Amino acid sequence: MFSDIGLEFNDKFVNYCINHSQIKNNTIVSLLRLLKSFMNWTFERDYHSNKNHKKIRLKEDDVELVALTGSELMRLYNLDLTQNTTLSKIRDTFCLSCFTGARFSDIANLKMTDIANDTWNLRTQKTRDILTIPLNDYALEIINRYKDSGTDFKVVSNQLSNKYLKELCKLAEITGITKRTHYQGSEKIEIIKPKYEFISTHTARRTFVTLSLEKGMRPEIVMSITGHKEYKTMKRYIKITSSAKQNEMKNVWKKI
Repeated sequence: MFSDIGLEFNDKFVNYCINHSQIKNNTIVSLLRLLKSFMNWTFERDYHSNKNHKKIRLKEDDVELVALTGSELMRLYNLDLTQNTTLSKIRDTFCLSCFTGARFSDIANLKMTDIANDTWNLRTQKTRDILTIPLNDYALEIINRYKDSGTDFKVVSNQLSNKYLKELCKLAEITGITKRTHYQGSEKIEIIKPKYEFISTHTARRTFVTLSLEKGMRPEIVMSITGHKEYKTMKRYIKITSSAKQNEMKNVWKKI
């Protein structure tokens, strides 16, 4: 019932998710966010008069987000896959996302007619926003490879792409030991694996944001390309490396 959704429901739901379903804290937050959105939608249309859902708490834990470094991306981009067209297409799809910041769903729906004057005019699948993405040399090289053959950019499913991406990144020697931490209630859970095990299609978007910022692109420009509307939202994708912070500190505070 709509009238049951409030703080008491929040506490019971969180307790059930943690103690009975072993769901991670941030996944619980995502579920509650969907519930609040639904409750707001129904409230605005007078399906109920319950305002207690607005008190539901949404606080995500900070977690490490995996992104490729510049050298890792180039190793993947330059990987010789002439003998494997399937892996080659998946690599191209992933790298195009790394070079444009576009989501997997938008890469999957890319048509050559969307490209004009080295620019991708994109209406996003997720938000229906209209984005104008200037294409850099790497992105253009990938797109022209398919344009010259007279085909649109066709990709395999997200699930299958994630499976092959791990194989690709292993071939590209993206094998450094990586630790990811998440929380289940107050319990801290650490997972330690080779980096390629953590790579998925969404890693590409984080890679674009991270590398663009490291290379000096202004955050507002990055946001205009990716479609992020608030800096706090984009901030979740940022993973600034220690070397980048060191270089920034030296450049800002260099002795004159």
